[in-house]
Amino acid sequence: MSPDVVLAYIVFGGYFALIFLSFFLVFKSVLHSVPASRLLEGRPFFFLRTAVGALLCTWYFMLKFMAWSYDRFAYLQDHPTVGQWLADTALFEQAWRIVCTGASNWWWSSFICTWTVIYTAIIWRECGRRDILYPWAYMLLGMLVAISVSTSFFITSVLLHPPRSDSPKRAPPRLWICLTYAMLTVYLLPRWVNTDGFLGNLLAMHGLLGVPLLLPLKRTAINGAEPAESSLSIPFPALYALLVAAAAAIHLPATTRLVKSLPLHRHLPTQLLRTMLAHPAQTSISMDVLWVFATLLLWFVTSGSTVSIVMKVLAVAAAGLALASTQANINWALVGSIMPIVILLSVGLAYMSIQRIRTRNAERRKVVLDGLGIIEDGIIPGTKDKPPSKSGKKVVVGFWHPYCNAGGGGERVLWSAIRALQKGHPDAVCLVYSGDYPAASKDEILAKVQDRFSINLSPNTLHFVPLPSRHLISDNYWRHFTLLGQSLGSVVLAWEGLCGKDGLWGDVFLDSMGYAFTFPFVRLIAGSQIAIGAYIHYPTVSADMVKRVRERVEGVENAGASKSWLRTQVKLLYYAIFTSLYSTSLLFSEQTMTNSSWTQAHIKSLLTKGRASWLASLFLLNEPVKEAQAKTQGSGACEVVYPPCDTEELVKLGRLDRRERKVVSLAQFRPEKDHAKQLHAFAKLYEEHPEHRTGETKITLTMMGGARNAADQARLEGLKALAYELGIEQNVEFLVNAPYAEIVRRLGEASVGLNTMQDEHFGINVVEFMAAGLIPVVHASAGPLMDIVVPYKGQRTGFHASGPRSFAEAIHQAFSLPPAEAKRTREAARKAAVERFSQKEFERGFGRHCDVLRALAVERRMKEEEAGRE
Repeated sequence: MSPDVVLAYIVFGGYFALIFLSFFLVFKSVLHSVPASRLLEGRPFFFLRTAVGALLCTWYFMLKFMAWSYDRFAYLQDHPTVGQWLADTALFEQAWRIVCTGASNWWWSSFICTWTVIYTAIIWRECGRRDILYPWAYMLLGMLVAISVSTSFFITSVLLHPPRSDSPKRAPPRLWICLTYAMLTVYLLPRWVNTDGFLGNLLAMHGLLGVPLLLPLKRTAINGAEPAESSLSIPFPALYALLVAAAAAIHLPATTRLVKSLPLHRHLPTQLLRTMLAHPAQTSISMDVLWVFATLLLWFVTSGSTVSIVMKVLAVAAAGLALASTQANINWALVGSIMPIVILLSVGLAYMSIQRIRTRNAERRKVVLDGLGIIEDGIIPGTKDKPPSKSGKKVVVGFWHPYCNAGGGGERVLWSAIRALQKGHPDAVCLVYSGDYPAASKDEILAKVQDRFSINLSPNTLHFVPLPSRHLISDNYWRHFTLLGQSLGSVVLAWEGLCGKDGLWGDVFLDSMGYAFTFPFVRLIAGSQIAIGAYIHYPTVSADMVKRVRERVEGVENAGASKSWLRTQVKLLYYAIFTSLYSTSLLFSEQTMTNSSWTQAHIKSLLTKGRASWLASLFLLNEPVKEAQAKTQGSGACEVVYPPCDTEELVKLGRLDRRERKVVSLAQFRPEKDHAKQLHAFAKLYEEHPEHRTGETKITLTMMGGARNAADQARLEGLKALAYELGIEQNVEFLVNAPYAEIVRRLGEASVGLNTMQDEHFGINVVEFMAAGLIPVVHASAGPLMDIVVPYKGQRTGFHASGPRSFAEAIHQAFSLPPAEAKRTREAARKAAVERFSQKEFERGFGRHCDVLRALAVERRMKEEEAGRE
């Protein structure tokens, strides 16, 4: 074997070794400081698969090019060998001469060349601000494998590495000079393709792109250029504009030459397709171009808020349809004539799909019940004392509560309802739709329920259905049109919970979180036999919210719109549309429970609007409107069932006449709870009554609550910063995610319970304050005003306030009460809490409505079975 052949094998092997090295370094860069599991989730996993697709497409034809090159070499040789072929053939130069020769070939290749130059600038900048390792490895991968593969991997890395510093504002000379010269070499490629200078120009282009990335971004360049280069540095927007202008100067003449070179009667798309498939080397680079375009388009479409994503998808789809219609002679009359057939076929396929889903649900139901050890429609083996018996159908009740492990008042309602069902109907099976499972196991969730609420549940008749896409109903996921986004997200989540991989539904569907948009979907998928109910804590949209928007009062529901008349009108239109959809969805609930008089009044108003809408007539076709009206107006249509409060344990707390000078609040750190108002109230209290800041009359605040996620945690940190800014941090304590026993202990020590949320639908925490012997100081609105902090047999039970100043004054008055009056107030508040808001009262009210739903489900099942037998 000659030295030339040995060297050729070494070079060829070194080429593939560099490929493996570049893949290794890119993967190491992507996973730097990131758990490997993140790579298989969401958008990173999507673009990872895009990289795999690009690799398969480009390298299939690259290998075909190598086979073509060898066959061409062998044809001219008497005794060809692979080694001699590698020694005598410059594969790199050969491939590039093919793709740069001819107007059509260069048209394709020019795009990949100019994108690579712009891509280099993007890599340099983004790696600096995101601390992405080995920027040169991405370019090496693009040069050796395919630039589309490198692009997909880089987007994956960008998604996994959020910015850690400001973007570099200026490009140093070593970057923009190299990229400018690189554009010049791209311009010269087709002109030098048949000259001896072609290979040198080609190598110069690759070298000019690699050199800047070998020089790391210095930290001094984060906020500006490096000192030695400051006079020659240029702003990045200017660099991008320069590169785009240079690319246009290359593409426009290339396109003009291509059009002029077209044979007669041949369209441009046909010519480009012919060129693309004419040679494997050309097909490989054309595929590279198409994959880069598709990857960047997908990156553009999937970036931003969900609303913007939907709008971009619609725009791209419209543009694609318009382009297709201009390139093809579409007979729109024919398309219109076959549309009825398409619609009928679509309806038929949808019906068949729903029937298949229902059949699969029956199979899954059996699997779940078998897993719980429950026999349905089977023989129960006998024992020594009991003969064998036949088991009938079980009633399966599904509770829709995606945040079941949050530990708030709404979760107490959920677990109390399940306990009531397990006590009253031990053979009933409960499903809980939750996004907390399986990250938290069934045992862990039930242990937290026991610890937080002192509620002991049987796991033997309880099954969790996972909701992996729970982020779709998170308030911070939808930056705009939040209410509509969350509601539509709940429908997607309902599909996941009912029809997904682990989806399942039972005989009763009961929403306990206020996602009414799930009701029509459940009716559509599960059919008319399922009974639907709701326990509503808070109307998703209410007249009070609309009023605040109309009056342009700044608040949670009106952020950003209150200062603009036009945005206010748009928001009012948005609320009008949403209210119509929401009120119609509420009509699908056959038993509706509300947690307070305030919520009941709003829900009844919405039901009235729903019954009068044309949507009700459209969606309730299977049921006369008069019957729907009778149902929603009946006594069981919308009743108040006060939520359960742990009065049994809290009333044991004594020392009503010897409480410490402490104020406590108890609420999850959600934005609507308005914790900031508590801090401002205390700042105002210390300002107007400085005696309460220190000394024997010192009053302190303890803010207790749960932080569900990163957004809540960030909100908590903001509150701590606000306390420091107001100068009250020494008098404020934050108690986060504390066990129930610790919360009870703190309630037994404090004197006053504070709740500053406006339109608090009910206020379980307020009832807990009263049962624990605290004097409540609450916002003068909704549940606390109308249902809870009301006189008991003529005795005051607490104080109402609205703004920080009035809250400060109410706190001062509560601590200024004579001891005897304070004790009478505590006793009255405790008695009111015990008589009206106990666990027993909730179980009685909930059980009554749940029995109606169970009876409806059993009756419909029996009718369906009778119809099947007939």
